[in-house]
Amino acid sequence: MPESDKRAWEEGKPVRLEEIIFVSREESRIFDVRKVPLFDPDGRRIGLLVISHDITELKKTEELLRKSEKLSVVGQLAAGVAHEIRNPLTSIRGFIQFIQEGNYKREYFQTILSELDRIQSVVNEFLVLAKPQVINFTPRNLSPLLHQVVELLQTEAILNNVQITVELDETATMVNCEENQLKQVFINILKNAIEAMPNGGRITIQLQQLGDSLSVRIQDQGEGIGEERIQKLGEPFYTTKEKGTGLGLMISYKIIQAHQGNMKISSQRNKGTTVEITLPVCASFA
Repeated sequence: MPESDKRAWEEGKPVRLEEIIFVSREESRIFDVRKVPLFDPDGRRIGLLVISHDITELKKTEELLRKSEKLSVVGQLAAGVAHEIRNPLTSIRGFIQFIQEGNYKREYFQTILSELDRIQSVVNEFLVLAKPQVINFTPRNLSPLLHQVVELLQTEAILNNVQITVELDETATMVNCEENQLKQVFINILKNAIEAMPNGGRITIQLQQLGDSLSVRIQDQGEGIGEERIQKLGEPFYTTKEKGTGLGLMISYKIIQAHQGNMKISSQRNKGTTVEITLPVCASFA
C-alpha cells in the first residue's frame, strides 16, 4: 500500500500494520504486514522488504470470541435483573392477594411501595450500565469535589455514629474528568463504607499527588471482606450486602476506567476496607 510504504521510508525503520487485500470482488483477506526499508551504506534506498501473514481466520475467531463474551455478559446481567426483580414482585403479589381476601392493613401499602422502589432502583442502575455515556471532560480540582461529597453524606454518617476524617492535599493538581460521574463513584464508596460499620466507626479520606497521578484513599473500620470475595467485587450482582445488587461498584469501575484510572480494593477481616483510586493529572500539569 502506498501510504504504508511511504511511512516505512520516512521513518527509516520497520513498520508493522494490518492491511486488507481484496483477492476478488466478493472476497477480502486480512494480512499482518511488516515492511522493512533497506538502504545501502550511503543511505540510498535499495528496496522494501515486505513480510505478510494471512490472519483472516484468526480475526474471525477473535470476533466470534468477542461476540460470545458480550452474549455471556448480557445473559449474566439479564439473569441478575430477573432475579432481583422477581423477589419484590413475589412480595407485591402476596400482599395484593392478602388485600383481595379482605386482610386490609395500611402497612401493606407501604411495603408494596417499598418493593416498587426497589424494582425502580434496580432498573435505573441497569440503565446506567446499558446506556452509552457522553462524557465531557474538564479540568477539576478533586479537593472541593470530595468536600461536597462528604457534606452530602455527613447526616447519614452522623445517624450511623460514623465520623468522617478528611486529609486532603489542597495543592494537588487538577484531573481531567466528568465531575458528576466522579461524585457518583465517591458517593457509592462512602455509602458502602458507612453501611460496613453498623456499630459506628471512622472513615478516613486521603488525597495526595503521586508524581503524574492523584491518589484518593477511602478507608473504613468495618467488618472487612475475605480475600476470596474481593476478587469478585465489581461483577454484576455480586455483593456483600443483604439487599445489594453489585451494580454500583461495577458502574464505579466502569467510570474510573473511562477516566484512564485504576481502582483497587484491599481488606482485612475485622480491620476494615481500603479503596484506592488513582487518576492521571491533566497533561498540562504533569
